Amino acid sequence: MGKITPQILVTFISINKNQGATIHHQLYEQLKNGIYDGMLRSGERMPSSREMSTEFKISRNAVLQVFEQLTMEGFFEAKTGSGTFISKNADKLSRSKNKAIYPVQKSEHYIARPHGLNDAFKDHVSALEPLHPFQPSIPLVSEFPFPAWARISAGVHKKMDKLHLGYDDAQGYWPLRKALCDHLRISRSVNCDPENMLIVNSSRQALHLIAEILLKNGDQCWMEDPGYPGATSAIKRFGGQICPIPIINDGMDLNFAAYHYPKAKLAYVTPSHQFPMGNTMALSERVKLLNWAKDNHMWIIEDDYDSEFRYNSRPIPALQGLDTNGNVIYIGNVSKVILPALRLGYMVFPTKGMARQFATGKSVIEGQSNIITQATISEFITQGHFSRHIRRMRILYKKAQDDLVSLINLYLKNRLYPVPVEAGMHFVAWLPSNINAAVIANEALKEGLIIQTLNQYSIKSDNQNGLILGFTGFSFVGMEAAILILKRVLDRHF
Repeated sequence: MGKITPQILVTFISINKNQGATIHHQLYEQLKNGIYDGMLRSGERMPSSREMSTEFKISRNAVLQVFEQLTMEGFFEAKTGSGTFISKNADKLSRSKNKAIYPVQKSEHYIARPHGLNDAFKDHVSALEPLHPFQPSIPLVSEFPFPAWARISAGVHKKMDKLHLGYDDAQGYWPLRKALCDHLRISRSVNCDPENMLIVNSSRQALHLIAEILLKNGDQCWMEDPGYPGATSAIKRFGGQICPIPIINDGMDLNFAAYHYPKAKLAYVTPSHQFPMGNTMALSERVKLLNWAKDNHMWIIEDDYDSEFRYNSRPIPALQGLDTNGNVIYIGNVSKVILPALRLGYMVFPTKGMARQFATGKSVIEGQSNIITQATISEFITQGHFSRHIRRMRILYKKAQDDLVSLINLYLKNRLYPVPVEAGMHFVAWLPSNINAAVIANEALKEGLIIQTLNQYSIKSDNQNGLILGFTGFSFVGMEAAILILKRVLDRHF
């Protein structure tokens, strides 16, 4: 078991100093409830009292008193020289251990398609362009902890004889699924177990599997507009009817969706960080979406992309964690956190049987994902490198966003209007209405920049005059040079 960091605890612990209850009582109750609800599990090591005192800005004595009380009550175990751990008996106390993940209520909601992949890839265009400034979703690979990765990789290769190097389970390497579930449960409040998870090569592969297995020809699908083209492409290829739903401040416009497309069988959403606008779906809208899905037997596909990189506020819990009716399929990707070339994502299903059904579908395409890569990533996570890398990159990416906003305000003031985001790896910058974003992007491309327009992500709403600027994969020097090129392009139009 890994160590529970203070940054993980803040996802479900909140200390209100103005509340009537004492700080001691608040911390005690929330830690105990974390054990009851399965957020803290047997064998996991707690942060030190000093770390918690610093993170929550409370006295260390208050933390020590709570630790002592929970130890006396059997929730914690103190080990001299090692720290404080969740008791080995905690699983017996957990309310979530035996909590069922409820299946969808009606069997007709889940109908596997009998035919194969057809011509699923006929329109696919490979993106093998060299790296250019402002491309979105490009991680800062130079900051990756390669020495730690190399040590882990060498260790995995030494014990290759203990790995299953034949045809293994298409559902994925079990220790990796366990490590990812532990991470998601604590950091994203996802309700998952290894048996409910499927390892895939990417979010795109996950979407293709979903469209292939769940949809019948002509099924209506709510799609965010603007939104992720990979999702739209997958739905189209397997016969789904695209239903573009406008994005408002609180996320997808659910009133519009329910009025215009009440018979939809699937909704694709990015609630924690809408792609590409960056909006966060309000809690009230999440509950409304879940209730609609329950009452209308609709699938919700939650793509939790870039959720790790949240800068100015606490991480937003996943929509899946609120689902009690088995309507949400949760998908994520670790490649952008680790290394894009590794190509590894995951899916979390409402039931074990559904996970196995999708694993069977995946095995028809390619069988298992690379077992050595999975074993290496598993160790990378369990040894704590994954969470440490995320924390470090949050700091660097926030600075990168701040730097790009400053450069725009310095060189392009009153010409380009950036909208900084709370999370993610890009933001939208608006142009004046008399300047055509597509023209600017095309001219910038001739100068060596790759800038995407907001309209490139639109299904129906094609009048949005914004540029999408990635800020995470480039040095300050490279970013400034790119802004000067963009300034030269814009100078021709002002």
